[in-house]
Amino acid sequence: QLAAINPKVICALGSCASQTLLQTTEGISRFRGEWFDFRGSKFIATYHPAYLLRNPGAKGEVWKDLQKVMAVLGLKPRSK
Repeated sequence: QLAAINPKVICALGSCASQTLLQTTEGISRFRGEWFDFRGSKFIATYHPAYLLRNPGAKGEVWKDLQKVMAVLGLKPRSK
């Protein structure tokens, strides 16, 4: 499916999705927020939303990851 879509960016949410796509058993905290090449697309992993419900202190890290994605896509965060 990813080959058919050919996305510019893939943002995997959580360790299960990230580990499956990267074919690794490393914990997500080892590679979260880092860019990888995945079949011609830029790939980044961040924490799953359910993780954030249990660990709200990690929201800042996820926001930084999402800002990286937005920058690659040429988007800017909205002002409050």
